[in-house]
Amino acid sequence: MKDYEKPVVKINDDIGEGVYAASGADGETSTDCWTVDAVSVQDWDGAFHVFEIRCVHSTEVVHISSNTEVTLVFSATLTNARSEFPCSFSGDTVTVNRELHANAYKSGDTMTYKVWVDAGDEALTKGISCTYAGITCTHQPNVQGGFD
Repeated sequence: MKDYEKPVVKINDDIGEGVYAASGADGETSTDCWTVDAVSVQDWDGAFHVFEIRCVHSTEVVHISSNTEVTLVFSATLTNARSEFPCSFSGDTVTVNRELHANAYKSGDTMTYKVWVDAGDEALTKGISCTYAGITCTHQPNVQGGFD
């Protein structure tokens, strides 16, 4: 997070209008709000090993997640990979980019989607495992001004 300056709040009981103040910069990226796990759900569908990506948002962090990027590292070099969302792969690594359309997350909200990977032959593809799963989040202040 960039340098945080605590906002000054003045209360005036004679004024009936409220103003919400947002802190933080738009489009800030963090790794502290989501956890991610890649779970093998089908080791062979005729061409791919299928993994379900399970993401859970922290109950302690309040903001709007406008985009997440999941990075997965597998136990073998890949010859093909695809997802329900835009993704790329190189070597043993798959990166999935998911635009979240300004969904507000706070209370342990979840998102799941699939990633299909191919290691070139059936035996290698069936035996592949995900050795690392990481996630970053691009977030915006929510409409009430909350932003961690």
